[in-house]
Amino acid sequence: MKNRLIKLLKVLLFLSLGLFLVWFAIRGVTPEQQIQIKDAFRNANYYWVGLSLILALVSLISRAMRWNLMLQTLGHDPKLSNTFFAVMIGYMANYAPIPRLGEASRCGVLTRYEKIPFTESFGTVIAERLIDVLCLLLVFFITLLVEFEKINGLAHQYILDPLLKKFVLIGAHPLLTIIVIASGLTGLYFMIRFTNKQKEGSGIIQRGLKFLAGFVEGIKTVKHIHKPWQFLGHTILIWVIYYLTLHVCFYSLPETSKLGFSEGITIFAFGTLGVVFTPGGIGAFQVIVKNVLLLFAVSESVSIAFPWIVWTSSFLLILLVGLLSLVLLPLLNKDMSADAQPI
Repeated sequence: MKNRLIKLLKVLLFLSLGLFLVWFAIRGVTPEQQIQIKDAFRNANYYWVGLSLILALVSLISRAMRWNLMLQTLGHDPKLSNTFFAVMIGYMANYAPIPRLGEASRCGVLTRYEKIPFTESFGTVIAERLIDVLCLLLVFFITLLVEFEKINGLAHQYILDPLLKKFVLIGAHPLLTIIVIASGLTGLYFMIRFTNKQKEGSGIIQRGLKFLAGFVEGIKTVKHIHKPWQFLGHTILIWVIYYLTLHVCFYSLPETSKLGFSEGITIFAFGTLGVVFTPGGIGAFQVIVKNVLLLFAVSESVSIAFPWIVWTSSFLLILLVGLLSLVLLPLLNKDMSADAQPI
Protein backbone atom coordinates (compact mmCIF):
# COMPACT_ATOMS: atom_id res chain seq x y z
CA MET A 1 0.00 0.00 0.00
CA LYS A 2 2.83 2.36 0.92
CA ASN A 3 4.69 1.65 -2.36
CA ARG A 4 1.51 2.26 -4.36
CA LEU A 5 1.01 5.57 -2.60
CA ILE A 6 4.59 6.63 -3.35
CA LYS A 7 4.18 5.68 -7.04
CA LEU A 8 0.88 7.60 -7.19
CA LEU A 9 2.55 10.68 -5.68
CA LYS A 10 5.36 10.46 -8.26
CA VAL A 11 2.84 10.25 -11.08
CA LEU A 12 0.93 13.26 -9.73
CA LEU A 13 4.18 15.20 -9.26
CA PHE A 14 5.37 14.71 -12.86
CA LEU A 15 1.88 15.30 -14.26
CA SER A 16 1.50 18.49 -12.20
CA LEU A 17 4.90 19.70 -13.38
CA GLY A 18 3.93 19.15 -17.01
CA LEU A 19 0.57 20.90 -16.61
CA PHE A 20 2.19 23.79 -14.75
CA LEU A 21 4.69 24.24 -17.58
CA VAL A 22 1.87 24.16 -20.14
CA TRP A 23 0.17 26.97 -18.22
CA PHE A 24 3.53 28.75 -17.90
CA ALA A 25 4.03 28.48 -21.67
CA ILE A 26 0.72 30.17 -22.53
CA ARG A 27 0.25 32.51 -19.55
CA GLY A 28 -0.19 36.17 -20.38
CA VAL A 29 -1.21 35.52 -23.98
CA THR A 30 -3.34 38.45 -25.09
CA PRO A 31 -6.50 38.01 -27.21
CA GLU A 32 -4.64 39.53 -30.15
CA GLN A 33 -1.82 37.00 -29.77
CA GLN A 34 -4.36 34.18 -29.50
CA ILE A 35 -5.68 35.15 -32.93
CA GLN A 36 -2.12 35.27 -34.29
CA ILE A 37 -1.36 31.82 -32.85
CA LYS A 38 -4.51 30.36 -34.41
CA ASP A 39 -3.54 31.96 -37.72
CA ALA A 40 -0.07 30.41 -37.45
CA PHE A 41 -1.61 26.95 -36.99
CA ARG A 42 -4.13 27.55 -39.77
CA ASN A 43 -1.63 28.91 -42.28
CA ALA A 44 1.30 26.61 -41.51
CA ASN A 45 2.70 24.61 -44.43
CA TYR A 46 2.14 21.06 -43.18
CA TYR A 47 4.08 19.60 -46.10
CA TRP A 48 7.25 20.39 -44.13
CA VAL A 49 5.75 19.00 -40.94
CA GLY A 50 4.92 15.78 -42.82
CA LEU A 51 8.50 15.59 -44.14
CA SER A 52 9.72 16.05 -40.57
CA LEU A 53 7.61 13.09 -39.43
CA ILE A 54 8.94 10.87 -42.24
CA LEU A 55 12.48 11.75 -41.15
CA ALA A 56 11.53 10.96 -37.55
CA LEU A 57 10.34 7.49 -38.60
CA VAL A 58 13.65 6.88 -40.38
CA SER A 59 15.54 7.79 -37.19
CA LEU A 60 13.36 5.43 -35.14
CA ILE A 61 14.02 2.56 -37.57
CA SER A 62 17.73 3.36 -37.36
CA ARG A 63 17.48 3.30 -33.55
CA ALA A 64 15.85 -0.15 -33.70
CA MET A 65 18.64 -1.39 -36.02
CA ARG A 66 21.28 -0.01 -33.65
CA TRP A 67 19.60 -1.73 -30.71
CA ASN A 68 19.66 -5.00 -32.65
CA LEU A 69 23.43 -4.65 -33.06
CA MET A 70 23.78 -4.37 -29.28
CA LEU A 71 21.52 -7.36 -28.65
CA GLN A 72 23.39 -9.45 -31.24
CA THR A 73 26.57 -8.81 -29.26
CA LEU A 74 24.89 -10.61 -26.35
CA GLY A 75 24.07 -13.58 -28.56
CA HIS A 76 20.45 -12.67 -29.37
CA ASP A 77 19.01 -12.12 -32.84
CA PRO A 78 15.55 -10.53 -32.54
CA LYS A 79 13.45 -9.72 -35.59
CA LEU A 80 13.84 -6.08 -36.63
CA SER A 81 10.05 -5.69 -36.70
CA ASN A 82 9.80 -6.72 -33.04
CA THR A 83 12.64 -4.41 -32.05
CA PHE A 84 11.03 -1.51 -33.91
CA PHE A 85 7.62 -2.18 -32.32
CA ALA A 86 9.32 -2.33 -28.91
CA VAL A 87 11.01 1.03 -29.51
CA MET A 88 7.72 2.63 -30.55
CA ILE A 89 5.84 1.24 -27.54
CA GLY A 90 8.63 2.52 -25.32
CA TYR A 91 8.46 6.01 -26.84
CA MET A 92 4.68 6.04 -26.40
CA ALA A 93 5.02 4.93 -22.76
CA ASN A 94 7.48 7.79 -22.14
CA TYR A 95 4.58 10.24 -22.41
CA ALA A 96 3.10 8.74 -19.24
CA PRO A 97 4.18 10.57 -16.07
CA ILE A 98 5.97 7.51 -14.70
CA PRO A 99 9.80 7.61 -14.73
CA ARG A 100 11.57 4.97 -16.87
CA LEU A 101 8.27 3.38 -17.98
CA GLY A 102 9.33 3.61 -21.63
CA GLU A 103 12.62 1.78 -21.08
CA ALA A 104 10.93 -0.96 -19.06
CA SER A 105 8.13 -1.34 -21.64
CA ARG A 106 10.41 -1.81 -24.63
CA CYS A 107 12.54 -4.36 -22.78
CA GLY A 108 9.39 -6.17 -21.61
CA VAL A 109 8.24 -6.53 -25.22
CA LEU A 110 11.47 -8.31 -26.21
CA THR A 111 11.30 -10.48 -23.09
CA ARG A 112 7.83 -11.57 -24.09
CA TYR A 113 8.24 -12.06 -27.84
CA GLU A 114 11.98 -12.79 -28.22
CA LYS A 115 12.73 -14.45 -24.85
CA ILE A 116 15.59 -12.00 -24.22
CA PRO A 117 16.35 -11.64 -20.48
CA PHE A 118 14.97 -8.34 -19.23
CA THR A 119 18.15 -7.41 -17.34
CA GLU A 120 20.33 -7.76 -20.42
CA SER A 121 18.08 -5.73 -22.72
CA PHE A 122 17.61 -3.11 -20.00
CA GLY A 123 21.38 -2.82 -19.70
CA THR A 124 21.64 -2.13 -23.43
CA VAL A 125 18.96 0.56 -23.14
CA ILE A 126 20.90 2.26 -20.33
CA ALA A 127 24.01 2.06 -22.51
CA GLU A 128 21.99 3.74 -25.28
CA ARG A 129 20.98 6.51 -22.88
CA LEU A 130 24.62 7.10 -21.92
CA ILE A 131 25.53 7.38 -25.61
CA ASP A 132 22.64 9.83 -26.11
CA VAL A 133 23.94 11.96 -23.24
CA LEU A 134 27.39 12.08 -24.87
CA CYS A 135 25.79 13.06 -28.18
CA LEU A 136 23.77 15.80 -26.48
CA LEU A 137 26.96 17.13 -24.88
CA LEU A 138 28.54 17.21 -28.36
CA VAL A 139 25.52 19.14 -29.65
CA PHE A 140 25.98 21.67 -26.84
CA PHE A 141 29.68 21.97 -27.69
CA ILE A 142 28.80 22.74 -31.33
CA THR A 143 26.18 25.22 -30.13
CA LEU A 144 28.78 26.86 -27.93
CA LEU A 145 31.04 27.34 -30.94
CA VAL A 146 28.39 28.92 -33.16
CA GLU A 147 26.29 30.86 -30.63
CA PHE A 148 28.47 31.49 -27.57
CA GLU A 149 26.79 34.68 -26.35
CA LYS A 150 23.23 33.37 -26.61
CA ILE A 151 23.98 29.95 -25.16
CA ASN A 152 25.83 31.58 -22.28
CA GLY A 153 22.74 33.66 -21.51
CA LEU A 154 20.45 30.63 -21.78
CA ALA A 155 22.72 28.54 -19.55
CA HIS A 156 22.53 31.23 -16.88
CA GLN A 157 18.76 31.56 -17.27
CA TYR A 158 17.88 27.85 -17.15
CA ILE A 159 20.78 26.20 -15.26
CA LEU A 160 23.23 28.41 -13.36
CA ASP A 161 20.90 31.09 -11.97
CA PRO A 162 18.29 28.60 -10.63
CA LEU A 163 21.08 26.57 -8.96
CA LEU A 164 22.63 29.72 -7.48
CA LYS A 165 19.27 30.80 -6.07
CA LYS A 166 18.86 27.41 -4.39
CA PHE A 167 22.29 27.64 -2.77
CA VAL A 168 21.61 31.23 -1.64
CA LEU A 169 18.27 30.11 -0.21
CA ILE A 170 19.93 27.29 1.73
CA GLY A 171 22.67 29.61 3.03
CA ALA A 172 20.15 32.24 4.15
CA HIS A 173 18.15 29.73 6.21
CA PRO A 174 20.22 27.80 8.77
CA LEU A 175 17.38 25.29 9.25
CA LEU A 176 17.53 24.33 5.57
CA THR A 177 21.30 23.91 5.83
CA ILE A 178 20.85 21.58 8.80
CA ILE A 179 18.19 19.57 6.93
CA VAL A 180 20.44 19.17 3.86
CA ILE A 181 23.41 18.02 5.97
CA ALA A 182 21.24 15.69 8.05
CA SER A 183 19.73 14.18 4.89
CA GLY A 184 23.20 13.56 3.47
CA LEU A 185 24.43 11.89 6.67
CA THR A 186 21.27 9.77 6.88
CA GLY A 187 21.72 8.63 3.28
CA LEU A 188 25.37 7.78 3.99
CA TYR A 189 24.36 5.76 7.08
CA PHE A 190 21.82 3.66 5.18
CA MET A 191 24.28 3.13 2.32
CA ILE A 192 26.89 1.76 4.75
CA ARG A 193 24.26 -0.38 6.46
CA PHE A 194 23.07 -1.79 3.15
CA THR A 195 26.65 -2.57 2.12
CA ASN A 196 27.22 -4.49 5.36
CA LYS A 197 24.02 -6.51 4.83
CA GLN A 198 25.06 -7.21 1.27
CA LYS A 199 28.27 -8.79 2.54
CA GLU A 200 26.27 -11.11 4.79
CA GLY A 201 24.28 -12.38 1.80
CA SER A 202 20.66 -13.40 1.49
CA GLY A 203 18.23 -14.73 -1.08
CA ILE A 204 17.08 -11.23 -1.97
CA ILE A 205 20.65 -9.96 -2.24
CA GLN A 206 21.62 -12.88 -4.45
CA ARG A 207 18.72 -12.15 -6.79
CA GLY A 208 19.69 -8.49 -6.74
CA LEU A 209 23.29 -9.34 -7.64
CA LYS A 210 22.06 -11.57 -10.48
CA PHE A 211 19.94 -8.70 -11.78
CA LEU A 212 22.93 -6.36 -11.52
CA ALA A 213 25.17 -8.84 -13.38
CA GLY A 214 22.73 -8.99 -16.30
CA PHE A 215 22.38 -5.22 -16.25
CA VAL A 216 26.18 -4.70 -16.37
CA GLU A 217 26.46 -7.28 -19.15
CA GLY A 218 24.02 -5.23 -21.22
CA ILE A 219 26.00 -2.03 -20.69
CA LYS A 220 29.26 -3.74 -21.68
CA THR A 221 27.86 -4.44 -25.16
CA VAL A 222 29.11 -1.03 -26.35
CA LYS A 223 32.70 -2.07 -25.70
CA HIS A 224 32.32 -5.43 -27.47
CA ILE A 225 29.98 -4.44 -30.31
CA HIS A 226 30.47 -6.77 -33.32
CA LYS A 227 29.92 -4.14 -35.99
CA PRO A 228 31.32 -0.90 -34.52
CA TRP A 229 31.22 1.09 -37.77
CA GLN A 230 27.56 0.25 -38.35
CA PHE A 231 26.85 1.18 -34.74
CA LEU A 232 28.66 4.52 -35.16
CA GLY A 233 26.91 5.15 -38.47
CA HIS A 234 23.47 4.60 -36.93
CA THR A 235 24.35 6.86 -33.99
CA ILE A 236 25.40 9.70 -36.30
CA LEU A 237 22.36 9.17 -38.54
CA ILE A 238 19.97 9.21 -35.57
CA TRP A 239 21.24 12.54 -34.26
CA VAL A 240 21.60 14.22 -37.65
CA ILE A 241 18.00 13.30 -38.43
CA TYR A 242 16.88 14.46 -34.98
CA TYR A 243 18.19 17.88 -35.89
CA LEU A 244 16.70 17.80 -39.39
CA THR A 245 13.23 16.95 -38.05
CA LEU A 246 13.32 20.30 -36.25
CA HIS A 247 15.01 22.30 -38.97
CA VAL A 248 12.61 21.33 -41.78
CA CYS A 249 9.73 22.48 -39.53
CA PHE A 250 11.19 26.00 -39.73
CA TYR A 251 9.87 26.18 -43.31
CA SER A 252 6.31 25.55 -42.12
CA LEU A 253 6.01 29.17 -40.95
CA PRO A 254 7.20 32.26 -42.87
CA GLU A 255 8.83 33.87 -39.83
CA THR A 256 10.84 30.81 -38.77
CA SER A 257 11.82 29.94 -42.36
CA LYS A 258 14.52 32.62 -42.11
CA LEU A 259 16.32 30.80 -39.29
CA GLY A 260 19.61 29.10 -40.15
CA PHE A 261 21.86 26.40 -38.72
CA SER A 262 23.24 28.42 -35.79
CA GLU A 263 19.74 29.30 -34.60
CA GLY A 264 18.54 25.77 -35.30
CA ILE A 265 21.27 23.99 -33.33
CA THR A 266 20.65 26.28 -30.34
CA ILE A 267 16.91 25.59 -30.39
CA PHE A 268 17.61 21.88 -30.86
CA ALA A 269 20.06 21.68 -27.95
CA PHE A 270 17.84 23.43 -25.41
CA GLY A 271 14.62 21.90 -26.75
CA THR A 272 16.10 18.43 -26.20
CA LEU A 273 16.68 19.37 -22.56
CA GLY A 274 12.97 20.13 -22.34
CA VAL A 275 12.17 16.56 -23.40
CA VAL A 276 14.38 15.32 -20.55
CA PHE A 277 12.69 17.49 -17.90
CA THR A 278 9.09 16.24 -18.23
CA PRO A 279 7.33 13.18 -19.72
CA GLY A 280 7.50 13.57 -23.49
CA GLY A 281 8.72 17.13 -22.98
CA ILE A 282 5.19 18.47 -22.46
CA GLY A 283 5.29 22.03 -21.19
CA ALA A 284 9.06 22.24 -20.76
CA PHE A 285 9.80 21.89 -24.49
CA GLN A 286 7.31 24.65 -25.33
CA VAL A 287 8.62 27.03 -22.67
CA ILE A 288 12.28 26.59 -23.59
CA VAL A 289 11.85 26.75 -27.38
CA LYS A 290 9.60 29.80 -27.05
CA ASN A 291 12.25 31.68 -25.05
CA VAL A 292 15.04 30.70 -27.44
CA LEU A 293 12.99 31.88 -30.42
CA LEU A 294 12.39 35.20 -28.68
CA LEU A 295 16.17 35.62 -28.42
CA PHE A 296 16.33 35.35 -32.21
CA ALA A 297 13.77 38.16 -32.65
CA VAL A 298 10.87 35.88 -33.57
CA SER A 299 7.50 37.39 -32.61
CA GLU A 300 5.93 36.11 -29.41
CA SER A 301 2.87 34.63 -31.12
CA VAL A 302 5.01 32.57 -33.53
CA SER A 303 7.41 31.68 -30.69
CA ILE A 304 4.44 30.16 -28.86
CA ALA A 305 2.89 28.48 -31.91
CA PHE A 306 6.02 26.90 -33.41
CA PRO A 307 6.97 24.54 -30.54
CA TRP A 308 3.34 23.42 -30.22
CA ILE A 309 3.26 22.54 -33.94
CA VAL A 310 6.49 20.53 -33.59
CA TRP A 311 5.53 18.83 -30.32
CA THR A 312 1.93 18.00 -31.30
CA SER A 313 2.92 16.45 -34.65
CA SER A 314 5.62 14.35 -32.95
CA PHE A 315 3.21 13.27 -30.21
CA LEU A 316 0.59 12.15 -32.74
CA LEU A 317 3.20 10.18 -34.71
CA ILE A 318 4.45 8.35 -31.60
CA LEU A 319 0.89 7.72 -30.40
CA LEU A 320 -0.41 6.36 -33.73
CA VAL A 321 2.61 4.19 -34.54
CA GLY A 322 2.85 3.06 -30.91
CA LEU A 323 -0.78 1.92 -30.88
CA LEU A 324 -0.30 0.25 -34.28
CA SER A 325 2.72 -1.58 -32.83
CA LEU A 326 0.60 -2.91 -29.96
CA VAL A 327 -1.86 -4.32 -32.52
CA LEU A 328 0.73 -5.78 -34.92
CA LEU A 329 3.00 -7.42 -32.32
CA PRO A 330 0.67 -10.32 -31.45
CA LEU A 331 -0.52 -10.65 -35.06
CA LEU A 332 3.01 -11.03 -36.45
CA ASN A 333 4.10 -13.29 -33.59
CA LYS A 334 1.21 -15.74 -33.42
CA ASP A 335 3.58 -18.65 -32.98
CA MET A 336 4.97 -17.00 -29.80
CA SER A 337 1.73 -15.58 -28.37
CA ALA A 338 0.45 -18.88 -26.99
CA ASP A 339 3.38 -19.51 -24.65
CA ALA A 340 4.44 -15.89 -24.09
CA GLN A 341 4.79 -14.65 -20.57
CA PRO A 342 3.22 -11.36 -19.46
CA ILE A 343 5.45 -8.33 -19.76
